[in-house]
Parts: sequence; structure tokens; C-alpha cells
Amino acid sequence: MNGQRSTAFLAAVMAAVLMGSLGFFVRESACSAPLCSFVRFAVGLVLVTLLLGYLRLKGRGSFSFSWQSAVSGAGISLCILFYFFAIQSISVGIAALLLYTGPVFAVLGEAMLNRSLPPKRDACLILLSSAGILAVSVFAEGGTGVGNSVTGLVYGVLSGLCYAVYILLTRHIPQKISLVQRTFWQFAAGCVLLTVPLLTVENAFAGVEQGWPYLLSIGVFQGFLVMLLIAYAVRYLTAIQFGTISYLEPAVAVLLGWLIYAEWLTPGQWCGFVLVIAASAVQTLLHPSDNKS
Repeated sequence: MNGQRSTAFLAAVMAAVLMGSLGFFVRESACSAPLCSFVRFAVGLVLVTLLLGYLRLKGRGSFSFSWQSAVSGAGISLCILFYFFAIQSISVGIAALLLYTGPVFAVLGEAMLNRSLPPKRDACLILLSSAGILAVSVFAEGGTGVGNSVTGLVYGVLSGLCYAVYILLTRHIPQKISLVQRTFWQFAAGCVLLTVPLLTVENAFAGVEQGWPYLLSIGVFQGFLVMLLIAYAVRYLTAIQFGTISYLEPAVAVLLGWLIYAEWLTPGQWCGFVLVIAASAVQTLLHPSDNKS
């Protein structure tokens, strides 16, 4: 089990780094949020279907429906959609803060389901990560933003809640459902849901001629590969372990913004950045002592 958990930690870190770069690809594509969101799931669905077909031809496993996979896929697709809606009316920093309340909601949900409290060390690490995200958000853009629209704040909270649903349900998918199968149902549910905004939002397809290379990258790396990595990671990690490592995502996004777009960090943001990295590093380095069974 320790070997699987070590691989799960590595998978979680890789997924966080890839997801942290999502903003770069979306910005460079210059395409609409509904289109970027849909392509992320559509390309992933095509690739995972091909992989599933190949495995079926080789006689490796059966194919069965998993409602937990489908609902978790709906959760992560709505999470992304609500996040994009949120940043239209509130600052990106505040939207990111609300999105990353998802792991906290997941920890609370897991504690309620298990009728127990999380270990003190893990609770301290999630608080440390949360403090870092708060610092990055509060000091974003020199303390200014586009306001705190009630609608935007609601979308931000909804994105966090949907993220929590995804984390919790993915961890409770039956073991008999293979990694590829569960990812297939997650992509399929996401595509169905995201078809609605794609077809109803005005000019949703604008910019696709120039931005298709970035859209393809989003589908392959931030879609197909990330979903496989996350599905594997949350299978062996607790919600609080995965949640702590996932805070690397906004840290990577901040770092890329600084390196690529010269979006200089304030001292407060640097402090938050260090807190996020420290919490994730401690969680990763100390994980072998967790649940040795």
C-alpha cells in the first residue's frame, strides 16, 4: 500500500502542476470559457474511449456503469464552469480562493461521513495552505480587483462545492471500476453538461481558428492526462492529503504569471506562495507515516 500511496502522491503533484498551467493555455488560446471547458472534456473523452477500446480488444477487464464516476465528472465540469463565470464579475484572486475551498469542504464532508475528526497534523497543514491562498488572494493586483459582485461570489462558492463533490465521490468509486472506466464516465458526464453553455452562450466559438493548438493542448494535458492522474491519486489518498497537494495549482499559476507575463508578486503574495509550497512539501515528505496498513 505504501508503494501505491507514494505513486499517488507523485500523481497528485503532477496533476497540480498541469492544472496550474491551465490559465496560460486558456489565455493564449483567446477562446471563450465555454469552448475551453468543453474541449477539455471532449478531447479527453475521445482519447479515453480509444484507450478503453484498445484494452477491451486485449481482453483486459469488463465495462460497467459507475454512477459515482458520472456524478463526480458532473461535479468537476460544473466546478470549472462556475469558476469561469465567477472570474467574469470578481477578481481572479478571490475566485481562486473560493474555488480552493473545495478541499476544505471535502475534508469536512469526509469527517461527517466517517463521524471523526481529521488528524491534527493534517488539519494544521490544510489551515496553513488556506492561509497561503488567502494571502495570495488578498494581495492580488495590489489589493484591487473588479469588485465583489454577489453573483460572482455565489459562482465562486458553487465552484468550491462542486470541487468537493468531485473529490469525495471519486474516492468512493468501487474498486472494481477501473481507472480508465471511471475516467470515461467522468468525461462523458462533463461533455453532456458543458454542451448546454457551449450552444447557448453568444460567440462561444470565436477565436477557434487561431487558438486550436492551445485548445488541443488543454484537452490532452489538462483534460485526459490530468483526469487520469487525479483519479489515481484520490483512490489512495485521503481528502485532506489530496486537498493539501492540490494547493500547488494556484501556486504554479502565480509563478507562471510572474515568469511569463511579468505579473510581479507583492510581498504579501510571496508570503502566501511560500506557505502553499511549505504545506504541500510537508504533506508529501511526511506521508509515509500515514496509515501504514
